[in-house]
Formats: sequence, structure tokens, C-alpha cells
Amino acid sequence: MLGDVAALAMKDVRIELRSPASVAGALTLGLVGLVVTGLAAGPDTARLRAIAPGLAWLSIVYAAITVGERLDRIDRSDDAFAVLWLSVRDRRAIFAGKIMALTLMLWTISLALLGTAVVLLNIDPSPVAVALIPLALIASIALAAGVVVVTSTVGGNSQRVLLLPVALLPLLAPTLLAASQATGALVAGTVDASLPWFGLLAAQAALFGGLGLLTYEHGAALE
Repeated sequence: MLGDVAALAMKDVRIELRSPASVAGALTLGLVGLVVTGLAAGPDTARLRAIAPGLAWLSIVYAAITVGERLDRIDRSDDAFAVLWLSVRDRRAIFAGKIMALTLMLWTISLALLGTAVVLLNIDPSPVAVALIPLALIASIALAAGVVVVTSTVGGNSQRVLLLPVALLPLLAPTLLAASQATGALVAGTVDASLPWFGLLAAQAALFGGLGLLTYEHGAALE
């Protein structure tokens, strides 16, 4: 199964590398948002530090929905999903592979956006700032798992473009809140205050991942 997971994840990564429209769009939106927010906040660094984490993670949530929907849509085009469904021994590998690929993309986006925020906020890259790296990874896993669970359930529905944001935004709101609060605590230099949010993100990642492994074969079954 692990070999299938790695192969399927690399498939999705190669798809995005060949045509990085979703990742590039989300990254550009996030960077522009941070720069414009910095200009709007002016010299008030405290205000900017309060706003920037939420804005950065909101852009990452947008990226998760956009990239996840695109990868699932490509798999379902021209009956490609039927071939994929019948070619793997354990169909949970499809779910795990998508999580791995989407996590790598979101981790890259989040590190780029959070790194930009660190530069804009003139934060000393101390061990506290380094903690943003595992935070971004855990949050990316939680976001990826939640997105893959919902996109597989929605499937090829003709209204999926409307259904996905409606279903995903409430589901991912706790992840957005926890990631923003943890980032804000780390930026402020209070590591202890970020630990409960780390735990909440890990719990969400485990919940979404476990739910997907239990329900994927039924929820994403061929139509």
C-alpha cells in the first residue's frame, strides 16, 4: 500500500508542477494580501502582527480548497478515476496519496506566506519563528485531510464548485482558528500559549484522516 500511496502522491505533484495554476494563484493572492495589509496598517507593527496570521492562513485555506478541487476534477475527467479505482489493491491508498500530495503543496505555500510575513513584520528568526515550520506541516495535514474527505464525497456533482466552499469553510473554520492563534502566539514569542493550538491541530488532522480512511471507499465509490 505504501508504494501505491507514494506513486499516487507523485502523480498529483507532477500534475501541479506541469500546470501550477492553482498553487500560483493562491500564493499570489496571499502575497498581495499581506503586502496590501501592510500598506494599510502603516507603521503600526502591533496591529499588523495581529492581522497577518489570520490573513495568511485564510489564503492557505483558499489554496487547499482550490488545489484539492482541481486535482479531484482532473482525476474524474475522461473516466480516469474509474481506471485509478480499479488499478489499486487498497483503495484507501488513493485517499492517502491525495493527502500526501496536497500536504506537500500546502506546506510549501504556507512556508512561503509565513516567511513573507516574518520579513514584513521584521521578526527575528529565532527558535520561536522556527516553530512555524512544524506548525505549518501539522496545519497542512489537517487542511489536506479535510479537503480530500469532502471532495471525495461530493464527487462529480455538477454543482461541486458551489458545494465545496459551503461544505468546507465551516468544517475548516476550527483549523483556520487554531493555526492563526498558534501563529500569533509564536510571533508574539509566547511558545507556551501556542501548545494547546498545536494539540488541537494534531487532533483535527487525526480526526479527518481517520474519518477518511474509514469512509473513503464508500464515499468516493464509482458513480
